[in-house]
Amino acid sequence: MKAVIKAIIGGSVIIGIGLIILVIALALNDWKFMPEFEMKHYVAEGEITELRIDNSVGNIKTEFYDGEEITVDYPVSNRYSGSVEEKEGLLTVNGLNKKHWYNFTFLPIVLPETLVKIPRNKVLKLTVTVNAGKVELGEGEFEKAQITVNAGSLTAHGVVCAELKCNVNAGAIYVKSLESASLDCKVNAGAFNAERIACPQIRVNVSAGSANFKVAGNREDYTILVDKSAGSCNVSGQTGADPDKKLDVGVSAGSVSVSFI
Repeated sequence: MKAVIKAIIGGSVIIGIGLIILVIALALNDWKFMPEFEMKHYVAEGEITELRIDNSVGNIKTEFYDGEEITVDYPVSNRYSGSVEEKEGLLTVNGLNKKHWYNFTFLPIVLPETLVKIPRNKVLKLTVTVNAGKVELGEGEFEKAQITVNAGSLTAHGVVCAELKCNVNAGAIYVKSLESASLDCKVNAGAFNAERIACPQIRVNVSAGSANFKVAGNREDYTILVDKSAGSCNVSGQTGADPDKKLDVGVSAGSVSVSFI
């Protein structure tokens, strides 16, 4: 009987502590279970030559359109903040971040999307860092592009650029289509997957994780260099018919799979 009474008292204390924590948490979060978002609209004021995207939470998309101005529609709330900064031709779009460490929700949140609209006649330098969440690049042309994925994912639906450099430290990069003079991709963990790459100079190095991609062109045209210390690679070295086309593959762990289409 005493054990039962002790259990009831202990349970009541735990429930009481839980209620106190709940009240404190709700007070810190303005007594709301879910954050309320407001969409902000930004129009670039000066001549933009470079776009920088830094994402940690939620989704950011780029879209090319027939307008004349670069615009950004992004969400803000009492718990999450996104931002847009413009300085000396550089437009920086920062994804959502928690304003305070104690901000949380009891239910899954659908975070509003950040949309960057770029005129079709503008060719910008692009730098993207994905620490979490997702970034989607719409079909369009950039000058040079550098992409780093530390977690989360990036999808490129159809990118044309003079040069593309990728670093995948975790997470994944998905390329639907790429046209570029050169591709330099390093996979330290995670994955790089491409459905179509039209590129004469390709260099892929995999330390861990995987790289799977399809090259537009004939295998016989490419000089292929392979340096493999561990892991797997489905292509071997050869001298190609076209001196301007080269595929350089390094594998120290993980896997590389290449096909020609």
